[in-house]
Amino acid sequence: MRRYIVTAVIALLAISLPSAYGHGLGFDESPPVTISGRQVSVETTLSPFYIEGAQAGRPVFTVRAHDPATNSTIAGTDFRVVVNLQNKVLLDQRFTSPDGLVIANLVPDDIETAQVNGQPASGEQVQVSRDSPAEVRSGILADGGLYHVAVTLEKSSTGLQLEQDRKFDLYVSISKTQEFQVDTQQGTQKMSVKTYYADVEDFAYDPDDGRLSFSMPFDWSAQYVSQVQLVHMEVEFPKAVEKLQSNGYSGTVNGVALTPDAVLIDDYSFPDSRVVHFVLNNAKLAGIAEEATGQSMDFELVPASVPKFPLDLYSTTEKYDWQVAWGPEVMKTGALTTFAMNIQDPATTDLVRNASFDFVLEKDGREVYRQRLSSNQGIFSHQYTFAEPGTYTLAARNINGENESAQIDIVVLQGTTPAEQPQQPSGCLIATAAFGSELTPQVQFLRGFRDNYVMQSASGSAFMNAFNAVYYSFSPQVADYERDQPWLQATVKTAIYPLFGILLASEKAFAASGGGEAGTVLAGALASSLIGAVYVSPAAAAVAIAGKKRVSAKMLLAALLAVAACLAATAVSLQAGSFLALQLAASAFVVSAAGASALAVARLAGSVRTR
Repeated sequence: MRRYIVTAVIALLAISLPSAYGHGLGFDESPPVTISGRQVSVETTLSPFYIEGAQAGRPVFTVRAHDPATNSTIAGTDFRVVVNLQNKVLLDQRFTSPDGLVIANLVPDDIETAQVNGQPASGEQVQVSRDSPAEVRSGILADGGLYHVAVTLEKSSTGLQLEQDRKFDLYVSISKTQEFQVDTQQGTQKMSVKTYYADVEDFAYDPDDGRLSFSMPFDWSAQYVSQVQLVHMEVEFPKAVEKLQSNGYSGTVNGVALTPDAVLIDDYSFPDSRVVHFVLNNAKLAGIAEEATGQSMDFELVPASVPKFPLDLYSTTEKYDWQVAWGPEVMKTGALTTFAMNIQDPATTDLVRNASFDFVLEKDGREVYRQRLSSNQGIFSHQYTFAEPGTYTLAARNINGENESAQIDIVVLQGTTPAEQPQQPSGCLIATAAFGSELTPQVQFLRGFRDNYVMQSASGSAFMNAFNAVYYSFSPQVADYERDQPWLQATVKTAIYPLFGILLASEKAFAASGGGEAGTVLAGALASSLIGAVYVSPAAAAVAIAGKKRVSAKMLLAALLAVAACLAATAVSLQAGSFLALQLAASAFVVSAAGASALAVARLAGSVRTR
């Protein structure tokens, strides 16, 4: 399975940077240049691209010049090849190749001077070809990291019309695993980092919050970053370390927060340990470089109390991407958990139609639940109530009846106490039906606004309780009908889009006010007013126009006084600590603010009409 994870990273690279040239895993190719009217690229390969494989087998080093349009090798080429690792020259040798291929069987050896065919490397040309490879004993593949391969096409090449030597700088990443003994609350544990660039430094673990951090040398200059296709780091730690058992992680590089697709969980490769992959493509690195300085790349991995959804979990051979989200985000015993899932093609990100799998939960090595799920559209929803706290394996088995599975370890906490508020429903059913899945960015945004802003205060929670009592009394029926009516789905989508802008403005108001109850009230007032202006005012204006009556100043003043009264009632309820009163006051405040805004817009529209 481990090789499939690496394959997935390479596939991600191919998808995200289809025309890029730069550092690669065991391979690099230069951008094409024009030489005597023809396009020429130079490529180099080190195989295998991980140190463990190089130590176990017979590694090979290749260099060639070729026409990138036809991929045909340019015969009759003379090369000078200089290989550096961490500013140390490992090989400096000239080659001549009738068929244009430099192939060298490597003997990794940390010797001072490289040997080519048993002789010290020198300035004399060595003839090589596909059928007659050289043998190179050197420090190449004796250690991992970022190899700098400087290839010079010499003007003596008969297959090229060179007026002068032409140099190409190539960079090849070779992985290396570094192990660390770490003190945890479960005793001393072995953790490791697999790096493809340079040695890891300052590896540290904080037993209080489970924070992992480490650094490696890296040049953040724009010129250097532009050459880097991918940075891939793998952090492995035992599942026995309780502080690191989490349903998700937050990752940063040089203090810049990473998106969920840059921090991938692998629970498949090893039965007793988890691997977390940092995957940074060129676009992500360029974004980090805008804020990062210095000569190091500083990683930090923190167990997240709330995972970042959706989670992308690849199946056994990477044929399927099982996307998973759940609500409530913090799973507890006794509370109904709703799982939203997609089956996608990882190469295209398209949903897999007519998909099916076994939804499986395992605990302590035994299966506790299994249910076969199927969907014509590749979109799934399933509910389960956990009876015991602890670590479970959540898995999709027998995907589409094939020997394909995906899984992740999840943590379930002890159930809520009576003093705690009940968990909120997991998503917006009508929006989910419109956009096709709870995992779409639009639905995730609505859910995130609710959880990260509205639910972070007593007044917001009180309003959501009252809102849900009404909304979930009719929304399941509407959503069921909507799924079978494409015209209604399109209508709901169109109607919802202005709401995204309204909520974004409310987020900024919340942040500007410093958050808390005051921030929630300010954001709620702004959102309610804008919702009234956008969604309610057309109806109010239509009624006023049809009845040939303007919205009077007295009517508008009464509405504004109602808003003020409801705001005062909300403040009093907060002080009194009455949750029921707060529900009523907060709900009345939202409704009155929306109504007052709608009346104001209707009055303005009436004034314009009478002019």
